[in-house]
Amino acid sequence: MKRISLILPVLALALFTFSSCDENAMRMCFDADDRNPQVGQRVKFNAACSEGMDVYHWNFGDGRDTVTKSPVVEHIFEMQGYYSVSLHNTTIQVADECSPNGEGSTATVTIEVTQ
Repeated sequence: MKRISLILPVLALALFTFSSCDENAMRMCFDADDRNPQVGQRVKFNAACSEGMDVYHWNFGDGRDTVTKSPVVEHIFEMQGYYSVSLHNTTIQVADECSPNGEGSTATVTIEVTQ
């Protein structure tokens, strides 16, 4: 019975830690150097404003994605249209309320590619 009474407070603390917005929480955000590029133009995405991330999983909304260790990545869109570019987190600890352009485990920016 003593083991159970010791485990419950530890579990409660762990749940609080992973759901609170504290200095150790991961913060996800990024921006693009051009949100209105032309087809074939290189766009630089920068997630240096994010905190606590070791790996950056980028989805460019055009069927391509990449995983980097650097917060900066470049991409070329080959067709005109609107693309929802997202940065994904694969780590458990994310503070939803700390994400300026994301919802916890994903931050998103819309890109309009023109001819």
